[in-house]
Amino acid sequence: MEWGSGVWNTEDRVELCRAIGDLGRAPLAAPGPLVARPETDEGGSVHPVLFHIGPLPLRSYGVAMATAFIVGILIARRRARRAGIHPDVIVDLAFYVILASIAGARAAYVIVHWSFFRTDPGAILRIWDGGLAQYGGVAAGVLTGLLFFAKRGIDPWRGADVVTPSLAIGIAIGRIGCFLNGCCFGKPCSLPWAVVFPPGSIAGQDYPGIAVHPTQIYASLAALAMFLILLAVERRKPFDGFLLWFFVIMLAAYRFAVDPIRHYDVASFVHRGPPFSLTSNQLMGIVLIAVASAFMVRLSRRARRS
Repeated sequence: MEWGSGVWNTEDRVELCRAIGDLGRAPLAAPGPLVARPETDEGGSVHPVLFHIGPLPLRSYGVAMATAFIVGILIARRRARRAGIHPDVIVDLAFYVILASIAGARAAYVIVHWSFFRTDPGAILRIWDGGLAQYGGVAAGVLTGLLFFAKRGIDPWRGADVVTPSLAIGIAIGRIGCFLNGCCFGKPCSLPWAVVFPPGSIAGQDYPGIAVHPTQIYASLAALAMFLILLAVERRKPFDGFLLWFFVIMLAAYRFAVDPIRHYDVASFVHRGPPFSLTSNQLMGIVLIAVASAFMVRLSRRARRS
């Protein structure tokens, strides 16, 4: 397969779909009637499975991820046609973005939790055991997309604005998978919509029988709102690339605001109070807001000159 050539056959697609499905090997969690019977392997890990097709298990997180990519591709193809970009370019782009996003998300997670992985380097490749960081996936996907459009002779910023809403809706769908897995959960609370996760889940192990913030649902709703906002402001965008960097700012601001009520392990903190605590995600959010703001100023000036 050659970079940017768009040459990838049916076998490539099948293998990619299998890989995405395998990402669902993470603990199950869901409240009340949504609780499913967990599967436990020999190692004692809990795996959420929606149902089986013969011997093939369909895991909730893998299904959510696959659905997110598919919906994102369909939306981007439709938007590409209106922007004068051939829809097949989006299909070609998707292959590279999917691989880059998974690799970037894994790399970011490994970096933050290096104290664990340095004692077991082989675990870095065991992605099916869980461990993906959103910022790493978004950053790798965006960079890959920009390079891909440039190589195809398409203005990278115009192309980025075409696919940016797909990033938002993809996160909205993907976070539902996080909810079903019981990962990315919040701290204890007594709100009416608080969730008690089952004992076999990660959340249930950390907070057995204790209601916590469903931060996965918060993230899903926030990403859906970002998707709608991007579509609303698109008609008045001042320059190409605006939607991309506006989305980055919204995502970073949301993550910075919600982190105080989200549960993290000790390795995820850059500084742990008093007088305040700062997670690696919050620090990355500050950096991303600064970078996005700088690019918006630069692109705005370029638009005024042209």
